Amino acid sequence: MKNLKALVIIIVLALAVFVFVFFTPKAKNVDKDLVKSFLESQYVDEAGLLRAATHAHPDASRIYIASDNLLASRALATLKSPLAFRVLITLNESYGGGFDKLHEILLAVEIPDKFYCRYNEYLGSILTSKFGMLEIYYEKPNYNCTINNWEEYADLIVYKALYALLHGSKSHAEQLFEKLMGMWDGYGFRDAAFNGKYSTYKLALAIFLYKALKAANSNKIMKYYGIIDRCYEIIGEMQREDGGIVTDYEALNGKVTPVGDANTETTSMVILALYSNYPEKIGRAIENR
Repeated sequence: MKNLKALVIIIVLALAVFVFVFFTPKAKNVDKDLVKSFLESQYVDEAGLLRAATHAHPDASRIYIASDNLLASRALATLKSPLAFRVLITLNESYGGGFDKLHEILLAVEIPDKFYCRYNEYLGSILTSKFGMLEIYYEKPNYNCTINNWEEYADLIVYKALYALLHGSKSHAEQLFEKLMGMWDGYGFRDAAFNGKYSTYKLALAIFLYKALKAANSNKIMKYYGIIDRCYEIIGEMQREDGGIVTDYEALNGKVTPVGDANTETTSMVILALYSNYPEKIGRAIENR
C-alpha cells in the first residue's frame, strides 16, 4: 500500500512538472540579433543615450531618459551589448540612475504605492552627427495628480501586480492578473486607453507578469496559457526587418497589422519580458520575505 501511494505521488509530481514545463510559452519569431542591432542603431554617441524612435514625430527627434533609456540599458545588457555599460554610466552619472517612480518596477526596484499623472521635463537639446538636433526629456510623476482609476489600464494593472509580488502578496497579484486577462478580446488588451489600436508593449507586460507569477509558483495562471501564447505570436509579427518592435497594431479581418513606428521603449520592454531574468527575480522575491 505504501509503495502504491509513493507511486501515485511520483506520477502526480511528474504530471505537474510536465504541465508546468509544457505550458510555458516560448518566444516565437523574435530575432534577438536583429533587436540588438536595432537598439544599438538608436545609440547617440554625443549623449550616451538612445533616441526614442526612427521616424515618428516628434519622438524621432527626441531622447527620453525614462522610460526609454532606463529600460534600454537593461535590455542591452540582456542582449550582451557593450553599449549597455555606456548608457548605464550616463544614467548614473548625469540623471541619478534614470528612475521615474514607475517603470523601475520592471527592474525589481521599489516604486510608490500610488500612480500619478506623468509629464515630460525638457532638459535641453544636443546636436548630433547621426541624427541632427535632438531634444532631451525626462518623464516624471506629477504628485499633484493621482490616478485613481488605474484598474482600467492594462499597464498599470501589471505594475501594481508586480508591486504586490515584491511586497509578498501573491494572491493580490493573481487577482490583478485575472483582471488583466479579462481585458483580452482575442487580439489584444482593450483597456480604457484603447482607441482602435492595440499597444504591443502591453502584450510584453502581460508576458512579464505571467512569468513573474510562474516564478512565484502561482497555480492560477495555467488556464490563461492560450492568451499568453498568442501574445508571443503577435509580438513576433510586430518585429520589423531592422529588428525594431512596432508600437501599435490593428486587427483587420481577423489578422493583426502593424501600425506606426518601432521605438526604443516598446522594443526594450519586449526584450525584458521575453529574455531577461527580471520577471523571475520579482516572482521569487516572495521567498525572501
